Amino acid sequence: MNTIYGVIDIGSNSVRNLVYSDGKILYKSLITTRLGEGLAVTGRISAEAESRTVKAIKTLYDKCVEYGAQIVYPFATEAVRCALNGKRFVDEVERAVGVRTEVVEGKEEGNLGLLGAFHGKDGAIIDIGGASAEISVAKGGKITYSHSLPIGAVRLKDICGEDEEKLEKVISEHIKEYGNVPKTDRVAAIGGTATSLCAVDLNLAVYDESKVDGHFLSRNNLKTVLDKIKNSTKKERVEKLHIEDKRAEIIFGGGYLLYKIVEMLKIDGVNVSESDNMLGYIYKKVYGMSYEN
Repeated sequence: MNTIYGVIDIGSNSVRNLVYSDGKILYKSLITTRLGEGLAVTGRISAEAESRTVKAIKTLYDKCVEYGAQIVYPFATEAVRCALNGKRFVDEVERAVGVRTEVVEGKEEGNLGLLGAFHGKDGAIIDIGGASAEISVAKGGKITYSHSLPIGAVRLKDICGEDEEKLEKVISEHIKEYGNVPKTDRVAAIGGTATSLCAVDLNLAVYDESKVDGHFLSRNNLKTVLDKIKNSTKKERVEKLHIEDKRAEIIFGGGYLLYKIVEMLKIDGVNVSESDNMLGYIYKKVYGMSYEN
């Protein structure tokens, strides 16, 4: 009998899980908990964010077990690695589910995203998260470039709201850090910001992963989607653009960041991928896959 694995991605905006066995994804879901809310201002995970996130992790852990997972791997990203009380949060998660969470570094997060999107082949990813944004490039089985910025959809909401002048200033200051990113023909955008923007571009009333995965989101269409979002109330974003309620609050800043990165890279757009760091984590843990640094 093939081993069934579970993985839980503890992000700054959402907690997600995936159940996998013998090359197949058996189950996926997410709960939005906004773990990184207020983190940009206080430097700490709030008691409320911790409580609702630990509860969500327990729910998703139990769901993995329900689907037969014999091994469950929780991992956390920028919100936990930068928070002053990140270790306490990891301890609380271990108390709740009995498994230690791995806190991955920014470069490793890029490696996992590349593995998920390209399965060891060449390409580049742009990963807009809640608290960080990674660009990573792989060529010839090696990571030739990887850099993580400590800004994302949740942090930008906390710092700038939806003030376009503030967003322009903050993002422009930060993306200089990327420097010279190697050019590649295959650029994938991963994460909830990219998939949500893609769904708006496709006018999906009901989210359809099969339509989103692999869809080319052009720079022009991305700008059109952002204009639609900017000119919509939160209620209209949910009811007319069909953006998930909590995502609707942070989507503009995250989308603006993606647009500025696409502009910086001087590319026509990105292919949106549903395969991301969760699948990459499975590939690493189960098959020992990794790009060389």
